[in-house]
Amino acid sequence: MQSGCSKCGKPAVYLRRYTSERLCDSCLVQTTLDRVRRTINRHKMLEDEDRIAVAISGGKDSAVLLDILRKIESNFPKSEIIPVIIDEGIHGYRNEALEAARELTKSFDLDLEIFSFNDLIGHSLDEIVEMRNERSLGVCSYCGVFRRRALNAAAQQLEADVIATGHNLDDEAQTVLMNIMRGDSRRIARTNVPRSRSLEGLVPRIKPIAKISERDIVAYAHHLELVYHDAPCPYAGEAYRNDLRLFLNEMEHKRPGTLLAVLRSAETMTAAFLDSPSTWKPMTCESCTMPSSTKLCKACEMLEELGG
Repeated sequence: MQSGCSKCGKPAVYLRRYTSERLCDSCLVQTTLDRVRRTINRHKMLEDEDRIAVAISGGKDSAVLLDILRKIESNFPKSEIIPVIIDEGIHGYRNEALEAARELTKSFDLDLEIFSFNDLIGHSLDEIVEMRNERSLGVCSYCGVFRRRALNAAAQQLEADVIATGHNLDDEAQTVLMNIMRGDSRRIARTNVPRSRSLEGLVPRIKPIAKISERDIVAYAHHLELVYHDAPCPYAGEAYRNDLRLFLNEMEHKRPGTLLAVLRSAETMTAAFLDSPSTWKPMTCESCTMPSSTKLCKACEMLEELGG
């Protein structure tokens, strides 16, 4: 890249297409930090003395999330960052991701807390795959639901004030379209409840890097040489979001800013749903007593279907 950095004039190494910025290495890092800080402040995600459980997967998104949060929170000495990883129980895959997570957190002088599906759900993901029948949902559906429950249980055990997850801009845009195409637009609101309206029994979730694209994540991680595991999950081929990822990638390439536009639309929809009593009436699961949109929460429904 021959042009100079849009911020400082030094040789640029990266083009952030959705903001039309050409950036040098140092400005890439600084502008990424600034974007995350603005997201945190705008949505009032964190408070000065928070105990923050940071969901780590071993991948690039959570590696960047952890690095950014520890830099931002260094200005708040009474806050605490606790890296947490959920071992789903995927033979030949999760062990490598665990090793990457251990190495990353050690480099930051942080202690990694490890929890497993076996301990918190009663089955590993590999076991769940074997227990499914021909009418069952895809593996990613089970993993997503049980992972959310496991993270909440882990955060409660750690007495965390919030759970920070590594959902990036691409992830969020894909999820919005998935919910719309499945005819479940209300889920957009249920999965993006602001901290100020969190429900009793659920540790508030925040998504600090939700406005950072996957390209930005890769560039940031590469520049800082962050340790992460890059192999895809062996069950990822079943994911419905793969088709939407291809579509959105093409749209973002043709029309930079598409992903941000989808995310802004979701924020507007969320505000409308949350302000409408007729569409936002959380109940209590009859089985586990956790907050639920139905009489039986999705996790208990799935466990019942699996016979355990």
